[in-house]
Amino acid sequence: MAGGASSWKPATVVLHKPINKNKQTDRGPLILGCRGMLGRACLQAFGPDASGCGRGDFDIADRAGVLAHLSRLSPGLIVNCAAATDVDRCELDHGYADTANAVGASHVAEAAAILGARLVHISTDFVFGGREGRPYRETDEPSPLNYYGLSKLKGERAVLAALPSALVVRASWLYGDGPGHFPARVLSWASERSEIRMAADQFGSPTFAEDLARGIRALVATGVQGVFHLAGSGCASRYDVAWETLALAKLNVTVVPVSASEFPSPAPRPANTCLDCTKAAGLGVDLPPWRDGLARYLRTSGIS
Repeated sequence: MAGGASSWKPATVVLHKPINKNKQTDRGPLILGCRGMLGRACLQAFGPDASGCGRGDFDIADRAGVLAHLSRLSPGLIVNCAAATDVDRCELDHGYADTANAVGASHVAEAAAILGARLVHISTDFVFGGREGRPYRETDEPSPLNYYGLSKLKGERAVLAALPSALVVRASWLYGDGPGHFPARVLSWASERSEIRMAADQFGSPTFAEDLARGIRALVATGVQGVFHLAGSGCASRYDVAWETLALAKLNVTVVPVSASEFPSPAPRPANTCLDCTKAAGLGVDLPPWRDGLARYLRTSGIS
């Protein structure tokens, strides 16, 4: 469905007796969305016992198909990294956004509840509108500014309605192995010009996917449930990240700070979605500072 408000609502979930109740599965964690950046990092972080499913293995929008596929695999833990992450496409095509981020998330959560499996669902800082002027806590009321954020919020609520024991992890400004993320785009722009203009008034918590994956595993080990923020420590603007990326890469390119209003797009971006991660830190799960993560990303990528 393109444009307009989506009519999708999570279905009423009727829970049956968990298939795995009172027995211990010998299967390792199952990573959904395993071919994406975070999915690949989670496969590595959870070790050789982990397995993965990606696009093409089953249709996440098919409720019966999801349950049948996951029933065959019978995992004890599901980490759902599958998502529609093209923010501008989500704004223009609500069906694209809702299929993975809301409908699919609901199906996975229902399947986990029926199978008696633990579930980790990955969400986003974009569930917030960016108007607070301080890092967001888990207790802050979501107010998405764009449809991507709204579809992810729908997914969060559907997951927790179907499986209140689920762990929902909100991440921010993810980058890592693969193309398309912000540091990779900065390097691409720098290869084509001697000066780049970057928004100095748009802030988030840049997060190395490998750090997030290890943090997710650490949170799972604590046995917690509910909503947790997990992101690179600190807060940075797009300008800050671009400047640091080029400095670490030793590229002689000028970065000019400008307003985000210079870069209009179909989906509005919130001004400040830095995440307060003290709840996870209180459990001993604290991701490294964003500059440290960025330096390791560039080093492991052979760039610096």
